[in-house]
Amino acid sequence: MKMKKIYLGLLASVALVASSCDMNTTNFGVIDMDNAIESKADAQKFLNGIYGNLRGCTAGGYVAYSDIQMDKFVGTIGNGNRLGQIAKAQILATNQEITPQYSGLYGNIEATNYFIPETEKLLDDPEITDEDKTEINYMIGCAKFARAYYYWYLLDHFCETPSATNLDTPAKGLQLVTVYHPSADRSTYPGRSTIREAIKLIDDNLAEAYTAIKAYENAGNMQYVGPNAAFLSSYAVEALQARMALICGDNATALAKAEDVINSGHYALTEAADYANMWINDEGDELIFVPFGDQQEGAPTTGVNWVTNNSKTTSDYIPTPDAIVGYTNGDVRFSAFFSVYRMTIAGIQVQAYAFTKYPGNPTLNTGSTNAMRNKPKPFRLSELYLIAAEAAAATNATAKANDYLNALCSKRIQGYQDVNLSGSNLVDAIREERALELIGEGFRMSDLRRWNESFVRTCDFSLIGAPGINDIVDPAYVGVRYNQGANMFIWPIPYDEMAVNPQLEGQQNPGY
Repeated sequence: MKMKKIYLGLLASVALVASSCDMNTTNFGVIDMDNAIESKADAQKFLNGIYGNLRGCTAGGYVAYSDIQMDKFVGTIGNGNRLGQIAKAQILATNQEITPQYSGLYGNIEATNYFIPETEKLLDDPEITDEDKTEINYMIGCAKFARAYYYWYLLDHFCETPSATNLDTPAKGLQLVTVYHPSADRSTYPGRSTIREAIKLIDDNLAEAYTAIKAYENAGNMQYVGPNAAFLSSYAVEALQARMALICGDNATALAKAEDVINSGHYALTEAADYANMWINDEGDELIFVPFGDQQEGAPTTGVNWVTNNSKTTSDYIPTPDAIVGYTNGDVRFSAFFSVYRMTIAGIQVQAYAFTKYPGNPTLNTGSTNAMRNKPKPFRLSELYLIAAEAAAATNATAKANDYLNALCSKRIQGYQDVNLSGSNLVDAIREERALELIGEGFRMSDLRRWNESFVRTCDFSLIGAPGINDIVDPAYVGVRYNQGANMFIWPIPYDEMAVNPQLEGQQNPGY
């Protein structure tokens, strides 16, 4: 078998280096890695590539796969086994859905590892102006945010949920690489860190990113502060800090960071009348960061992981009854997330709900056909309300938790009446609301693992008055069970990486 060296290869977006007989001559038309970033303009070009990488990792399979793996979706008999292994709980180190994500993230980390020190060299120019220095530091801060985001994703998918019992256990964390040094010497490849070390790297990068980006904003550069920004703001950094703190059990920090964004006055929960349009047109008052996309450059096609194409006659994965029944009358999310398709699957005709949270933005089409492209929405204010509610409940700030829960629900459910819950009732309500709001956005696997919950994928559509849908559901996907602490809640380190890196021997996740 041909082994792939996953993350230590030269990056096509950064280095295109060819060999030459004259080692003292720079090849014409080839990027010289030692001199590729010699000006602010050079740095901006490379940063655009980093933003492109970040966009790719906030959509598509990076968002869809872990949710399709969980309890809210079930495969149909016409899906050709697409994503079938992960949806049937056949999680293997050889899964070709998981391996490209791991390699892609580490490839993107290498891009930031090259960019950061090379761009920092620009700051040594004695003739650089303070204004340029602030802008260059902003670029470096954006790259550090991107690196933190990639490592957050790896931590959240390939590691146990951080706890007091596992933080310092050897080889439970990540392969931490912060220096760009491609090598064929396998003895130099890193093994896995502790979880504490991984968390520190992420937190440190986010803190440094926040300082640089906030300084840029304080210098009067506020163009990226506000809804729908295509470039990072300090509030996007705080959104990821809140997310990180929540999964690490640091509820005080999660609450503080979430409240900083909520109380900033720059964002507002999308009104009920505008909610569906936000998902179609990729614009809304609550969108903190929306990576760039247009007709020429395009945007990701996250929705095709569920509905395959725009024919509205078939769907690979449909919402389970459990996913549907949670939405009450007047909940604007139901019509925004689900559409009735007149499906014909394996010769069976039936009307069934399809998951259409990513329906395609018409402004991104190059022709009359819906290309099903939508800009990613990696940070929304609604997630911050849910983080604040969960963290407040965990710290016994019951009134505050109810306030955040009611504030969100009042914008989603027409005629909503405020609740005043406590104890397990409050916790359960917040968790249910998180499932309703964030379905299909890649959080479900992490949430269930963090809450130490189990599930059985139940799919009897007769319980919701739609028995005909049972005929298009593939029985192989039904009844999938994840017990508390099941190893499948954590993805395996890919076989390719285990095979090529001797330092990873004995460091695979349990159960694989």
